Amino acid sequence: MNYQLNESKMFADVTEGSAIIINSETGIYYGLNCLATAIYESLQAGASVERIIETVSALPGAPADAASAIEALIATLVEKEILEPAAPSEAEVTIDAAVASADEFLPSCMEFADAQELLLADPIHEVKEEEGWSPDLASLNPDMEDVAQRESKMGS
Repeated sequence: MNYQLNESKMFADVTEGSAIIINSETGIYYGLNCLATAIYESLQAGASVERIIETVSALPGAPADAASAIEALIATLVEKEILEPAAPSEAEVTIDAAVASADEFLPSCMEFADAQELLLADPIHEVKEEEGWSPDLASLNPDMEDVAQRESKMGS
């Protein structure tokens, strides 16, 4: 089975061997450890889950349950709508034994909600193709007396 990033909801960036994936609809973001990032990158390159499992299972020091750990990661990424099915293809898998070993062959996905408000408050979400960005004053819940006071101070 092949998977790809669900680009309709998710934005991803890989820096220094770790992936950060942001759900643009909920503001929740996910961090992948180095092994999970290598698996994610292999999927993005077109490798199948089966090929990834074969490769990781053949690495020196791989535990007998390496396949179930990878399948659990994939199931989590699909459940969180990070990944979606992709067209079948067979790309090569290059997962370094040192990366897998450093993470003890346990790929993980951590979920964070601490920046939800900040990510969802991004004004770019309010851009309209015809008008561009212009905040709806009513949605800001302004105190009209306060607005009038501030405007009068700006005029002096």
